[in-house]
Amino acid sequence: MPLHDISYQHWEGTHVGIWGRRLAIARNGLTACLQNKWMRYLVVVCWMAALAMTAFLFLIGQLLVADSIVVQWVGTFNSQLQSFVHMLTSWLEQHPGISVRTSQNLLFYYFCINLTPLSIFALGMAMPLLATRDLASNAVIIYSSKAVSRGDYLLGKFATAFGLMTLTLLGPICAAWFVGNLLAPDWRFFWHSRAVLGHALIYALSTMSILSLLALGVSAIAKKEKATPAFWFMWWIIGGVLAPIARHTQPGLRHLSFNFNLDQIAIAVFRPGSDIQTAQDNIPVFGNMLHNIRPETMAALNAPPIWGALLTLLFLLGVAVFIINKRVKPV
Repeated sequence: MPLHDISYQHWEGTHVGIWGRRLAIARNGLTACLQNKWMRYLVVVCWMAALAMTAFLFLIGQLLVADSIVVQWVGTFNSQLQSFVHMLTSWLEQHPGISVRTSQNLLFYYFCINLTPLSIFALGMAMPLLATRDLASNAVIIYSSKAVSRGDYLLGKFATAFGLMTLTLLGPICAAWFVGNLLAPDWRFFWHSRAVLGHALIYALSTMSILSLLALGVSAIAKKEKATPAFWFMWWIIGGVLAPIARHTQPGLRHLSFNFNLDQIAIAVFRPGSDIQTAQDNIPVFGNMLHNIRPETMAALNAPPIWGALLTLLFLLGVAVFIINKRVKPV
């Protein structure tokens, strides 16, 4: 019997593996993000946008029902809109496979590109919680002493940003597609719009991965909590202002805006130009309603500079990895 009782007891709880430690980092980071009431409001706004998208899909489905409220409501429109809706209804009835895919593909293209800025804003609000605050408090050293490697730490922080975008981008997109088709009068809409879901998933997952790594790199630039969000928002805003100006002067400068590059990915994935052409061929009134669209806009929808966007994003991701490797390490 020892002279001094050290009160040692063998651990009898559940042992967690390496992914348990990574999940704990991601869960704690996401919980900290949602403690901000403005972040919670932003998440609610994203899901309200999904509700609005669901309503649009419901309206399209109701055009197949002859005595629905939507069809009766169309009678109050002006003659041009009435003609457009009647032709759209006929197209939906005669060619559901093509019409459902085309209409939903266009809707989800615009839904995705308009929902992405909310996710970018959310990442800016969460920037100090990724790596900035830990760099200021030397928390990486503490993590290293707790059998958490730098790879585990970075993967957990990446998962924090990815999880936040799941709440603001991926979740609303998937919910809108599922509920919108669930409310359709014909459940074959699920099958007709399967390609739309594939396009949305490709865009959302690629965007989430790119933005999560870029945000992690920006968060590692400085130790001051106000500096990294300021840099993120300045990069986003200045890039958004520069892109339309550079289109007429130096088109290559547009790629300095990561939002512009993400838009090119969306155009390449969804190909809205071909859907607009399909709608124009089947609904002549639709073509008359779009006569004010500039030719260069249609050219951009049909032939986006996707390779320049991808190369620029790869370069930016490389810079982000370099900054993370240089800054986030125990010293």
